Amino acid sequence: MRHPLWPRRLRTGATALAAAAAAVALTVVPIGPAVAADNGEWAVVPTPPANAGPTPRLYFFLESPAGRTLTDSVRVINRTDTERTFTVYGADAYNTARDGGFALRQLTEKQSDIGVWTVVGAGTVVLPPKAQADIPFTITIPTNASPGDHIGGIVAMESVPGGRSEHNGVAVAVQRAVGARIYLRIAGPEMPGLNLADLDLDHPTPWLPTPVDGALEYTLANTGNLRLAPTITVTASGMFGHRIHQRGATPQLDLVPGAESRMRTRFTGLWPVDLVTATVTAKADGGVLTVRTTRTVVVSWTGVAALAALIAAAVVAWRRHRRAQVARPRGVRRVRAHAEVG
Repeated sequence: MRHPLWPRRLRTGATALAAAAAAVALTVVPIGPAVAADNGEWAVVPTPPANAGPTPRLYFFLESPAGRTLTDSVRVINRTDTERTFTVYGADAYNTARDGGFALRQLTEKQSDIGVWTVVGAGTVVLPPKAQADIPFTITIPTNASPGDHIGGIVAMESVPGGRSEHNGVAVAVQRAVGARIYLRIAGPEMPGLNLADLDLDHPTPWLPTPVDGALEYTLANTGNLRLAPTITVTASGMFGHRIHQRGATPQLDLVPGAESRMRTRFTGLWPVDLVTATVTAKADGGVLTVRTTRTVVVSWTGVAALAALIAAAVVAWRRHRRAQVARPRGVRRVRAHAEVG
């Protein structure tokens, strides 16, 4: 299945890369609007082809049989008024273990896929203010590469740390990086798959009989060999079918094959004594569908005590009322009998 944005023709061979590397050019460009891989200071995007239409490429969509070498070009743009130096490299993509965010591995991390197969024509690029460079790269696909999607990117990382963060009260220098995603599909059987597991509704034990908040955690895994962007729907209801509201939006995911992430959805409106039913549905293109449901008891001990006291009070009141009803007719009969005898 060919993606509508995949290029129809790709140049192959290391010779093309060597020739293109010698032609890396710097050109002054005006500052334009931010694009997908753009932090406002620099951007990394696919180089537009000579006959580019009105819609630019935001990502690389490539396809090939195993054992081929593909050549393309990435554009690094310096949007600032100062000279910037960047380290450019190929990287594997992954999804974060918490919340499934899309990320590209750092230069110092171990690469095993796109990051190993990719060779960049210029590892270090110095860009004058308001300048850009088109940098060629090749992806050499091993002959034993597995069919399906292989996801990665071309990353431009600032050579000198330009950011600061604080960790345990200590200022830490941060090297920022921006990457253009690569979606490479290798010919062969396509087997999409999703799995949901380990649903767990976490909630505090409320001591006051008031509505409480909760959070549903679950594990979402891409078990197939295709990249998936699933639509996730989370619903919940309480005892007697009362509605429980979701807090915040459901994240938009881009799951690489083999990804497994722990997801979290927050709820509000749980009763202090409740039986909550929560259902997670994940659906993706290709007829992929998985559904899981869990039920959880919510108990407020003070709420239970208050409810027990209320029930006990109601029982006592009912018994007193019952006794009064039983005693009243007997008194009436005695009065009537005395009147008849007299």
